[in-house]
Parts: sequence; structure tokens; C-alpha cells
Amino acid sequence: MAGLENILNKIIEDAKTKADEIIAEAEDKKNTIVEKRKDDAKFLADKINEISKREREDILKRAKSSAELKARDDVLAEKHKVIDRILEKAIVELENLSEEDFVKFVKNNVEGVDDKNSILDVPSKYREAVKNANLGFKVSDKDVDRGFVLHDGNLIYNGDFRAIVKSEREELEKFLAEKLFS
Repeated sequence: MAGLENILNKIIEDAKTKADEIIAEAEDKKNTIVEKRKDDAKFLADKINEISKREREDILKRAKSSAELKARDDVLAEKHKVIDRILEKAIVELENLSEEDFVKFVKNNVEGVDDKNSILDVPSKYREAVKNANLGFKVSDKDVDRGFVLHDGNLIYNGDFRAIVKSEREELEKFLAEKLFS
């Protein structure tokens, strides 16, 4: 029976050796897979970190750009308010011109109108001064709030201060911006 026992021991020993080889091989495969997964995870983590860093930089750039645009828009809005206030003050000052200055204003603005049958409407406070200036037009008794209106046949020249400022606004804004903000 000693021979059978030796055979059994040999089979058990071979089985243990084979099992140890299988376990060692499985352990190697496991370690290889784990290392590969670690490498994959590190690669993905690095990629995610790289992407998040770029995304963070893009977000910061956009935020900075947005803030700069808002600041620029705020500055422009304030500049526009200043220009609006100045133009409004100019209109008020024009509405309160001296008689002499009002007559000069009308004279400069009707220069070139040759039809002496034209009718001039002016504010009542300037009517006598304009009549006395003898600009060559009939001065009506019709009252206007500010500026003047010249009726030349079918044409009407609107010398209203607000209308003039409104029509020249773009040029006035450029002029004021240069003078104030350059």
C-alpha cells in the first residue's frame, strides 16, 4: 500500500503544485489587470484634470471678458448721461438767449432764404427784437415755445432748439465726447 500512498502523495503534490501555479498565474493576471486599471485611471484622472483646468481658464476668461464689457458699458452709459445733461443744459441756455443773441441765431439760420414773403414765427419775448432787426420777413403774431419757425411757401424751416439738437445729436455727441473724454 505504500506504493498507492506514494502515488496519492505524488498526485496531491502535483495538484498542489498545479494549484499554486494557477494561483500564481491568476495573481499575476490580477496584478497586471490592477496595474493596467491604475494606469487607465491615472490617465483618465490626468485628462479630466487637464480638461477641468482648461474649462476653469475658459470660465475665468469669459467672466473677465463679461466683467470688462459690463464695465465698459457702464462707463459708456455714464458718458452718455453726461452728454445728455450737457445737451439739455444747452437747450435751456438757448431758450434763454438774450434778444441780441436770439436775433443773431435767427439771422444765421435763415440766411439764404430769398422769399421775402416768408413768415417768421418766434416766441413772444423775442418778437419785438426780431421785428426791429428787420430781417426781411414778416413776423407773425403766432407764438412758438422756443426757437423759430419760418414758413417759406410750401417749405417750413424748423428752428426749434430741441429739433436742432435732435437732428444734430450724432455730431454733437462726437464733438462733446472728444472735448470731454479725450
